[in-house]
Amino acid sequence: MGESVMPLVEITVPEGALAGAAAEVLQQRVADSVLTAMGLPRTDFFASATWVYVREAAKGLATTGAGTAPGVLVVVTPLAGFLTPERNEALAAEVTRHVQEATAPDTVVWLVVHEVPEGNWAVNGALTRRAKIDEFVAEAAGSR
Repeated sequence: MGESVMPLVEITVPEGALAGAAAEVLQQRVADSVLTAMGLPRTDFFASATWVYVREAAKGLATTGAGTAPGVLVVVTPLAGFLTPERNEALAAEVTRHVQEATAPDTVVWLVVHEVPEGNWAVNGALTRRAKIDEFVAEAAGSR
C-alpha cells in the first residue's frame, strides 16, 4: 500500500500563530477538505495516506505590504486528474476558512495547488498510479 500515499499538504504559518491543539485540528480539517475536493472517500486508508505538515516560520512570513496581516501558505500536492477548477475554488474557500478559524479572521491565506503528473510521484520506490487509487476507491465503496 505504500505506493498510494497521496496527497501531500504543507502549511506554513508564522511562529506562534497556532495555539494549543489548533495545529492538529487544522491538519484534520484541511485533510478532510482535500479528500472531499479530490472526490476520495474519508476512509481510514485515505486518511492515513493523506499527509499534512504544519511548519512554523521562525522569523514569520514577510510581505511587501505595510500593515498586511500575517499570512499562511498552504501548498496542496495531489496526483493530477482529481481536481477541476470548481473543486479548486471550493477547496480554496474551505482551506481559507479552516486557517482563519485556527489563526485569526484577518489572516491572509495563499493556496497553491501543484498537481503532479502520473509517473512523477513515487513512495518507497513505487510509482503512484491513478488506477491503483481508483481500486482503493472502489474497494471503499464496496465495503459500505
